[in-house]
Amino acid sequence: MKTAKICETYCIGCGLCKSEIGTELKELPSGFLSPVISEGKENVFFFEKVCPVNGPRAAFSSTDIWGNYQGVYGAYSANDSIRRKASSGGVLTALALFLLDSGEVDGIIQVTSCEADPTKTKCQVSTTREEIIDCCGSRYSISSPWIMLKDLVDGNKKYAAIGKPCDITALRNLKEQSDKYKNIVYLFSFFCAGLPSQQANDKLLATMNCKKEECISLTYRGNGWPGYATAIDNTNKEYTMEYSKAWGGILGRDVNPYCRICVDGIGESADISCGDGWYSLENGEPDFSERDGRNIVFVRTEAGSAIYKKAVESGVIISEVWSSLDNLAKIQKYQYTRRATMTAKLFAYRLFGKPIPKYNKAALKNYAKYASLKQKVKIFLGMVKRIVLKKI
Repeated sequence: MKTAKICETYCIGCGLCKSEIGTELKELPSGFLSPVISEGKENVFFFEKVCPVNGPRAAFSSTDIWGNYQGVYGAYSANDSIRRKASSGGVLTALALFLLDSGEVDGIIQVTSCEADPTKTKCQVSTTREEIIDCCGSRYSISSPWIMLKDLVDGNKKYAAIGKPCDITALRNLKEQSDKYKNIVYLFSFFCAGLPSQQANDKLLATMNCKKEECISLTYRGNGWPGYATAIDNTNKEYTMEYSKAWGGILGRDVNPYCRICVDGIGESADISCGDGWYSLENGEPDFSERDGRNIVFVRTEAGSAIYKKAVESGVIISEVWSSLDNLAKIQKYQYTRRATMTAKLFAYRLFGKPIPKYNKAALKNYAKYASLKQKVKIFLGMVKRIVLKKI
């Protein structure tokens, strides 16, 4: 079954199939999950209509390289401590707090650090300001936010959910197929460059000289922009590493197989998605020097537009219209390039007989117009090399 092959090969581990149809998920040595798929009617439906790596939204309907959107803004939390603690501008945390404080929702479904092992995560429903703020910041470790979703959600309450683009795609797919989670009224996401493995997280601690068994806290960004990866052990000794080295040298080199060919790192299925709104140097390249954080905010739906406007009017978010998307090709170079060169990556996969998700060919063709032949050849050869060396 082709569906099973794609889902088993590229499972991103959101856990929704486990929650909804009881799929067995086996843990691989990398820490990533893989579903054991039977050919029952319910299973086939779920993996063809809901699974984020194979369902309908995996094909993408938008041919715009930044996806569908109703507005784009540069913004940050009006609360200075949240803005500093967050990975960038703190907009998602500010939105979550606004929704809870205003009574728009009863809880925020989100991922936080696991107390027993800071390199791991858990999903929770935050119902207090303190819980939401504790979740502030990026988690560059394996997460399965929907694995116990049916047990977390009360049908008589309203929620917002925050997750990786693929997580939100899964939940959006399910909501479009069923009204079971109609009380999850807002879906928020963030820009994502990939999901690092457990080994990558272990290597990060080892490189920082922090013993895993003694680590009580691990943050990957924040407390500045972009901030430092910071580990704290049980004697309160602090270990730090520059974000560029932590991500570029360790975490980003060992990510989930699907991340290598994922088109959507920008949260296309979300009501609102946020990324780093880097400021530009004189040559247009992003300025990574430490400064106050700022998000670029894509408001993608009517529901997102309405609640974003309320949050800004309430004063919890400082926002201005992003003047031009032209500079995003440089300040969000990774996201831009991955979409523009995806046809080259997929050609390498096809050449070696590797399975690929079903993508919108018209969209990919349009994205490819934004990359030069030289760029596409470079990406193709790099992918061929990785396949030959069995690095993917």
